[in-house]
Order: sequence, then structure tokens, then C-alpha cells
Amino acid sequence: MPNNDSVRETVMRSLVAVGSEREASFYADIFQNLPPEQFALITIDPRCLKNPLLEALISDLKILSILGLTPILVVGALHTDKSSVRFHTERLCKELENAKIRTTKLNCASYQLMSDVRRKVQAGRFVVLEMTDTDRGLDLKQLAKRLNPAKIIFLQPSGGFRIDGKRVAVVNVDMTSSFPAKDTLSKGQRKFVDMVKDLVGETQQACTYVIVSPLNLLSELFTITGAGTMLRRGARIKCYDSYKELDALVLKQAIETSFGRKLLPEFLSRPITRLYLEENNRGGAIVSELGGLPYLSKFWVAQEAQGEGIAHDIWQALCDKTPVFFWRSRNDNAFNTWYMKMCEGMQVSGDWRVFWIGLEAPEIPDAIRAATNSPQDFEKQ
Repeated sequence: MPNNDSVRETVMRSLVAVGSEREASFYADIFQNLPPEQFALITIDPRCLKNPLLEALISDLKILSILGLTPILVVGALHTDKSSVRFHTERLCKELENAKIRTTKLNCASYQLMSDVRRKVQAGRFVVLEMTDTDRGLDLKQLAKRLNPAKIIFLQPSGGFRIDGKRVAVVNVDMTSSFPAKDTLSKGQRKFVDMVKDLVGETQQACTYVIVSPLNLLSELFTITGAGTMLRRGARIKCYDSYKELDALVLKQAIETSFGRKLLPEFLSRPITRLYLEENNRGGAIVSELGGLPYLSKFWVAQEAQGEGIAHDIWQALCDKTPVFFWRSRNDNAFNTWYMKMCEGMQVSGDWRVFWIGLEAPEIPDAIRAATNSPQDFEKQ
């Protein structure tokens, strides 16, 4: 009989199909460090409880259960037909039990619901919440407020928003102009938008809202780029021309914790052009000058904030004020997949990948040489 570690290792390797093993392991560790009831609140559209979407969902949930992750599943949050909600709840529970996933069904009008949910989830059981009577029981907004989940996921067949056939990865709920036009959204997507707008402010700042298909649930959870559409509050990014106004020790610790390495003592003594910093020091970007061109010397997001979309907000602020720059990244950096989507060009040079945005063709060779030969920023391990 294989032990738990070997089973987990096998499952982690299987996640290479949706991204890199390193990315999958990284996010699995983040999720496992959360209180079990705060991992994810998943609201399921009944259309996802028909094959082949149902088969995909059960397969994904089985993998989560093997990893010790226990999302809370909700049926009926966006639908009012009580008979249909009861039918689909029973079907979901039966399929979970057939997959040998320990499951408990609770009604959102149950007495002592929250204590029951926490107790069952902490015991490693999947809780399926049947929402049939919001007049007497808790609705999704109240559940979110009491559970404070890191993610609220809406499973729908559409899998997310698209504009001209391209997936919309992130929408800032503080900017209504960033939403796709209402006439391009399905009825289910419009319900999702209205629900998220209602939820904002009721849950913790770090909560993110995602619409995704059961076919892409693991890709959404275990890759940097995700697979659905994330709606979130925009991070507040402050811009500085030097380190003078900042607590250097706090900044240093934030960078070191993010990279898991110690900065060289002289790093913060080097001149910079601009610093972009999330207001709670959970991420930032440092731009300096190298070879006469703007050089992104550091870009980071705190481990606990990765997956919230903060990287997108910092990157947007960076590109708005610094439209031309280049940077380097180790060949094995898990962020390279994301960088490939953001850059205009890339070339491998020794141990590094050198990326750029906005450079003219004659500038590229010099930028590659400068990045490759730039001194180290971290102490040797």
C-alpha cells in the first residue's frame, strides 16, 4: 500500500499536465497552509453536473482530496428552483461518494451550520451545501463573510469572459470600465458579475472571485496564469523615485521572503529610477538603469499573495510609467510562463532568460549582454 507521501508525489507529477510541477507544488503548499475551511468556496452551476463536465469535476475534486484540500461546495446559490437544487445536490454527493471522497451534505438553513461546516472540513470531509431557503438560511454573501475564503470560485460551462475570442484573465471590480460589455455576457455570467459586486466588501481584501469551467479547475488553481476569469479588487500601488521614504528593513525582508534568498548588503545602496510598491508591501517592482536603458532589476509578489492578481496590478503600473524596459530571469523560474505572456521578446543567454518590452531592434543585443553580465543581487546559497 503506497504511503501518503508517495500518493501526493504521484498526484503532483500528474499536475504537470496543467502547468509545471514546481508551480503546482508551490500553490499546493500555499493552500495547505490555510485553515481548511478557507481554501475555496465553490459555487456550482447545475449545468456542470452533467457529463462530461461532471466527470471532469469529480476527477479534479478527487485530486484535491488526495492533496488534503477540502473546498466547500455550494449548489443553489444562483438558482431558485428548490426541486432542481435538491436533485443536483443529491447527484453531486452520490458521485463524490462513488469516487471515495468523504462527503457531508448540509442545508444552509441548518442549525449551527458554521460550526458543523468547520468541524467536518477540519476532519478532512468535503462539505456540500444545499441552498434551498435563503429566507431562513445563509445565502452566499453571508457564507463568504463568515468563512472568509481565499477564493470564491463559480463553476460555469462558459469558463470565463472572452473578448474577440480571447480569454479575459483579470477584471478589476473597482473599475466598471474594465468589465466586458453586458450584451457579450451570458445570463449566468451576468449573475456572476452581479453576485461579485454584491460580495465585494463583505469578505477579506485578499479574497478573489473566479469564473472557470470544471474542465480547467486545476489549471486555475495550480498555475500562475490561471484558466478562467478572475474578478478582484485592484491593489493600491504606490510609486517612489528612491528608498528615502521607506523602511529599508521592511522592504528588504519583503523581497527576501518572496525570493527565499538573502540580498547582498549593498543592494539597497544601488541607485534606482523608480520603485512600484503595493501599499502593504506584498509585492513590488524596482527599475534601475543598465546599459543606458531602463532595467527591471526586481519584480516580486509575496508568497501568500500569489494568485490574487497583485502581479497584474504592479505590472500595469510599471508599464504605464515605464513603457520601455528589459529584465532577466533564471531559466528555472516558475514565473517564466507568465513573463512569456507579458514580454515582446525573449532570448536565452546562459543561465538566464532575457525579456524585453518596447526595445528597438538595435538595442536588443546590448540589452541581452548587459542583463547577462549584470552583477548578482543575492548572496550565494
